[in-house]
Amino acid sequence: MGVLHVGQRGRTRRRLVTGLVTAGLIATAVPVASPVMAQDLAEVPRNKTFVFSPWGFPTGNQLLNPDNFNVYNQGTQFNNQREMGLKGIYEALFYTNLNSGELIPWQGESYTYNDTLDEITLKLRDGVTWCDGTQMTSDDVKFTLETLLRDDANPVNPYAATFREFLKEVEVVDPLTSIIKLNKPGPRWFKDNLALGHENHIVMMPKHIWEPALEAVGGDTTLIKDYDLEAGLPCGTGPYKIVSSSPQQMIADRRETWWGTETGFKERMPAPERLILIPVASDEAMSQLHIANQIDHGNPLQPGTFVAAQAQNPNIRSWSAEGPVWGAPDGCGYNLLFNNMKAPWNDVNLRLGINYAINRQQVSDIGYEGANYPIILPFSAYMAPNWVPGRVQELLDQYDRGTPSPDKVVEHMTAAGYEKNADGKWAKDGAVLTVPIFGPSFFQPSFPIVNQNLIDAGFESTIEVDPGGDWVNRFNPGNHDTLILVHCGSLSEPYDTLKDLHSKWTAPIGTNLPGSIIAGQRYINPELDAILDQMEGMLPDSAQDSEYMDLVVQAVDIYLRDMPEIMLAEELHVVTYNTTYWTGYPDASNPYIAPYPCWEAINLMMHELQPTGAA
Repeated sequence: MGVLHVGQRGRTRRRLVTGLVTAGLIATAVPVASPVMAQDLAEVPRNKTFVFSPWGFPTGNQLLNPDNFNVYNQGTQFNNQREMGLKGIYEALFYTNLNSGELIPWQGESYTYNDTLDEITLKLRDGVTWCDGTQMTSDDVKFTLETLLRDDANPVNPYAATFREFLKEVEVVDPLTSIIKLNKPGPRWFKDNLALGHENHIVMMPKHIWEPALEAVGGDTTLIKDYDLEAGLPCGTGPYKIVSSSPQQMIADRRETWWGTETGFKERMPAPERLILIPVASDEAMSQLHIANQIDHGNPLQPGTFVAAQAQNPNIRSWSAEGPVWGAPDGCGYNLLFNNMKAPWNDVNLRLGINYAINRQQVSDIGYEGANYPIILPFSAYMAPNWVPGRVQELLDQYDRGTPSPDKVVEHMTAAGYEKNADGKWAKDGAVLTVPIFGPSFFQPSFPIVNQNLIDAGFESTIEVDPGGDWVNRFNPGNHDTLILVHCGSLSEPYDTLKDLHSKWTAPIGTNLPGSIIAGQRYINPELDAILDQMEGMLPDSAQDSEYMDLVVQAVDIYLRDMPEIMLAEELHVVTYNTTYWTGYPDASNPYIAPYPCWEAINLMMHELQPTGAA
């Protein structure tokens, strides 16, 4: 099917309203055949096709729910927006180059806060159009944000908590101007949700398409699939359209026209004529596809796999030209997370005893083959260089939490009431303490090192690897003891991740967490809450004598004192590119964006790719 031109708008709208059931848009409709595979696709040569995989091997040998493109109703399903949509179906208001902090306007031209930091004036770029030629306006912004605000009851809406807390309403001033009104000062709310280019995935929805669809299902967003190839769905503002979607592969073709070239915003369309998303089941399978030049980008390789694959195919590259630190930061750090509401993990001396048993350098060198480095604070390389030197570094030196120490293990375990039994194991009242090493298989490289560190220090330790998603079912309601996971979000400033320790993100054991699962330490400290509340309403200021830095130092002091979690190492994925057919990937020599294919800003990469001329 070709592009939906302006003259088709009325016909398309009527079909969206009257044909919702038969088109398969409503998830609860009587099952009917929906157009999962477009027929008679034109031939596109390999050297004009960009082939990639999902992130994290989430689907095994097939793509799940290939007919659901509702970007706000993914839940635990495969997120088609994250994996395919961000490559050019959908576009964002703004992006941010996390390497430099540069704001990159796209659908939006500018956003400005008022003096009290509780209203944001958003200016849209003139000439942005949806796939059917309808202009994108402030009505779309209001509809999207207020729909998410009203969608609190949707159990799989990942944005409900922050919208409920901050967003009051959106006022439309004119077609290109809107005022986003907040419930309280939120100096970073707009950027974090609508301009970061990270893994927040909030894009605007076309009101003229979504509103009648929602009306037809009584406003229940969970009943919308937003998928009908004949009706042009999903419909974003990007230069690509979905033409085929099945468990085996998803295909998007470049549209004939795109607002970006029609308005002069960009000189040319992106070079790839076709995008193909294919499922890949394992690290080894991914490496074999790279070696055979059958894939261009997608899931990262493990460091050892990358080195071996590059030896067989020199066209394989990563962020860094040389190792062993090949990868780029992703704003996260591996951590050993305690359930701070549950004994004995609520004992600070026990946590400190475990901390001094762990050799972070071994976790990095052995577990990750030297491809990352130890960290103590949940601050990533995107922001740490601007914030750690000075007073924060002085605190790190003072506490010295990163140096393993058998003597300090004994000191803190004794203070916690433990002593070693006849077998040399830490025990209290005759009961041996067991420290479980539990978590998703993705983080498995660290498990045996942490486990052996603990055993060497006199702890009983066990390993349990979760190959699926059971850890979420145990972690969310607090039915766990410890967990190896990641603490993410430190992209711009200390508040980015320190905020996760606020008690508002915790819940009693047996009750699911109210926010992100990453913020799951279940740590409660009223003193820290008060500090974070002050930081929330302030603009960050890295000057060593600023009021904001005073609060940073106070918060870091509490963090290092209490150690509600143990950060292990920076997460640096070996994001892998194949340069046989395409060049122009972001890397350390050309860091125009962070390189992660599951982040919104990867859309910019699609406009930088250039064919090599290989046949």
